[in-house]
Amino acid sequence: MNHIILLVAAAATLAAPEARADELQNRVVAAMRASRPDAFRFQRTSVTDRTGSARTTVVEQYDPGRPAALGWQLVSVDGRAPTAKEAEKSRKAKRGPVPSYAELAKWFGAPAIRSEPTPGYVTYRFARLPAGAVKIGSHDASADTQAEAWVNVRAKTPFVERVRFTSTKGFRMMMVASVKSMDVVSRFALLPGGEVVPAASETTLTGSLLGKSGRIHSTATYAAFQPAR
Repeated sequence: MNHIILLVAAAATLAAPEARADELQNRVVAAMRASRPDAFRFQRTSVTDRTGSARTTVVEQYDPGRPAALGWQLVSVDGRAPTAKEAEKSRKAKRGPVPSYAELAKWFGAPAIRSEPTPGYVTYRFARLPAGAVKIGSHDASADTQAEAWVNVRAKTPFVERVRFTSTKGFRMMMVASVKSMDVVSRFALLPGGEVVPAASETTLTGSLLGKSGRIHSTATYAAFQPAR
């Protein structure tokens, strides 16, 4: 009986796809690393729905030609010009890396399971991500995050068109916030000149703040890309 169980287990192991890096990943990572986060000015529109609060819509402009402290400028809040206080708060806000295609190079070359479920696309699934790949505030959620990446191979140069991050377990932030689940979907677009830029992202967090359960759903769309001078 034990012999049969061992044979079944061995067969299951042999049938399981192997997580590894391949040549297509290497090509895509090389293109990511060649992509410059400071190559374009662009506009970002962020819409946030939070349990117990009104929806907010914020429009910002990023210009890498400005001094680092002024790279992001607040354009509008809920359709109106920002107040001086809002503009100052935005200027002093702690921000992560500028959204860019280059950011994906931090993890896309890691071992993954490859499949081709849709014509023109290759999908890679990552069981976990390297440290620093996914940060929520000060918390590094990389080790507890799975990822799926859809590579568009119809384009002249293959590129990652869609990424989805999903948390595998909850975590705490700043001792007062608890995140039960996280789901992030990001999309990228190919410009006429061949550059790949962020197109949109959608984030859903569920959990609690100070013991009160809630949900945050936010979207960001990127537009008006212009070469930086």
